[in-house]
Amino acid sequence: MIEFVIDGSGSFIDLSLFKNGDLIDTMFFKTLKTHSQFLVDTVDFILKATEIKLDNINRLYCVAGPGRHTSIRVVISTLKGLFFKRKDIETFRVNALDLLAASIEECGKFRCQGEFFSKNAYYMDYEKQSNGKIIRISEIRKGTEEEIEKTNLKIFKTTEEKFNPRTVNIHKIKNFCERVNLFDLNPIY
Repeated sequence: MIEFVIDGSGSFIDLSLFKNGDLIDTMFFKTLKTHSQFLVDTVDFILKATEIKLDNINRLYCVAGPGRHTSIRVVISTLKGLFFKRKDIETFRVNALDLLAASIEECGKFRCQGEFFSKNAYYMDYEKQSNGKIIRISEIRKGTEEEIEKTNLKIFKTTEEKFNPRTVNIHKIKNFCERVNLFDLNPIY
C-alpha cells in the first residue's frame, strides 16, 4: 500500500510518502513562487527519489482547507490532472486544522487556528489524550482574532513553522479524513 499525502494550504508545500504505513520520504519547503510554478516538478522529484510511480500510489490524502483558497485549488487541480486515469485510487479530503492538531506533542485541550483572511480565521478545539488519541471537542468555527483569543486554551496556528512537516502525521487523524471520489475533491471552508 503506497500512500501519498500533500498539504499546499499555505505558502508551503508539504509532501509525504508511506509504504505499508511506514514513512519512506517527506519534503517540506516554502517558496516565493506560486504552487502552480513548481508543484508538478516537486511531485516528480519525490517520486523519482523514492523510485515510486504514480500508478503505484493506492491512496491519496489532500489538505482541502481551511487555508489559501487559490493554493488549495492549484494542488487539487494538479492532483486531478496527475491521477485522472486512476479509477481505483482511494482519495481523502483532509482538514488543515486536524493535521496541525496531530502535530501537537503536548496532551490536554488546545485550539488550532488557521490563517487570517479578511480579519477572520477558522479554528477548532481539540483534546489530546495521554495515549496520543486526538479528539475534536468543538465544531469548526470562523471568528475574529478577538473571538479566537477569548479562551483559556493554548492556541496553535497553522502558520507556525515549528510544526512542519505535518503530513508525516496523517495516520494520527485517519478517522477525521473524509473519503471522496477524486473528482469530488474540492476546497472546503
